[in-house]
Amino acid sequence: MKSRIDSSICLRPLEASAAESMLAWMTDRDVGDNIGLRKTPTLDSTRQWIERAQNDSTISPQAIHFRDVHVGNVVLDQIDSYLQIARVHIYIGDPEMRGKGIGSQAMKLALMFAFERLGLVKVWLTVHCENAAAIASYIRCGFRLEGILKGEFLLNGRRIDALRMGITADEFRSRHGEEVKFSL
Repeated sequence: MKSRIDSSICLRPLEASAAESMLAWMTDRDVGDNIGLRKTPTLDSTRQWIERAQNDSTISPQAIHFRDVHVGNVVLDQIDSYLQIARVHIYIGDPEMRGKGIGSQAMKLALMFAFERLGLVKVWLTVHCENAAAIASYIRCGFRLEGILKGEFLLNGRRIDALRMGITADEFRSRHGEEVKFSL
């Protein structure tokens, strides 16, 4: 099944001006709990993270924009240029924008960037087993289950399983065809 990318959704490099929105989103329990925050973020720590990420070749933070409004983030990190792999994280911070397919579309854009611009051959992620909406979205993008990490996620003080999922460049291209031509 081939689907087109919605032209009202785009990725832009994450800038320091996004820190206040990011802080608000990360302190939203729906976001913070699902991404596994280990400590309460502050505006200063959020700004510092953005600055470090902008200057680190193993991290590529992107702001998700819907109709020119910043609604979330997608981050490729642990970029290994030797193995040509990276991990991806994504969240839609704006609660009004969740459940509209924006995250799935943004993930496709991030994968296009990873495979076409960065030359990666594989992207992987982890997600806790109770995040059904995220898991369904990842499957729609072509991710496949690679393993179950028993008890490797803490959700509200409960130890639960995490899933490791991955997708290769070839799998992505065969699933999404010509729509994967990426240009800035």
